[in-house]
Amino acid sequence: MPKTVILSCPTLKGELTAALAEASSEAIVYFMPQRLHSDPKELHDYVQDMIDHFWNVDRIVLCVSGCGGGTKGLKATTAELVVPRTRDCLDVLLSGDSLATLERDISGVFFTESWMEFSKNSDIDLDKLTKKMGRAAAEDFLRRLYKTFNKFYIIDTGCYDVQAAQDYVAPLVKILDGTVTVLKGSYGILRKIAREAFDDDFDGVPKGGVRGDT
Repeated sequence: MPKTVILSCPTLKGELTAALAEASSEAIVYFMPQRLHSDPKELHDYVQDMIDHFWNVDRIVLCVSGCGGGTKGLKATTAELVVPRTRDCLDVLLSGDSLATLERDISGVFFTESWMEFSKNSDIDLDKLTKKMGRAAAEDFLRRLYKTFNKFYIIDTGCYDVQAAQDYVAPLVKILDGTVTVLKGSYGILRKIAREAFDDDFDGVPKGGVRGDT
């Protein structure tokens, strides 16, 4: 069995798969359920249960970042834990050679192919809302929901069709009288994980230890 396993948010699937192929990595990846995004407590319990059930593994890499505090207090019961020092999956995708140089508009709304699919399946998808309450009411609801958030960014990682994401957000951008900008996403954190090049951009928890607040 490979000595390194990776537990990843499914929104990183395309980029992580590309990084692993680029590095010829033999690490085993487990993509976790999408629903864990919205519940840090459930995320914590799910990840801890997975950690507890591994065996003959040296390292478990958590590609779920801070995620609302969901990784706080995780116990390294079966192997060393490695966690990127990122706030969320968006930081992971936007990361380059060092997190120290990462810049991000925290007032912006970000999309990739995976986030587009997540939005399509959510209760605030424009088409779903339109079918439920009519177009005018749907637009009014979204204006109230987003309020001052009308700057949209599409992260181009080179792993999907950016045009599809642009087409999806275009109606929402129009409703909110917003802007859309395409940003380059180098997903440097995932490339480091694939190479097992763990530097200051990562926190390590030795086997038997407990992950702190960061």
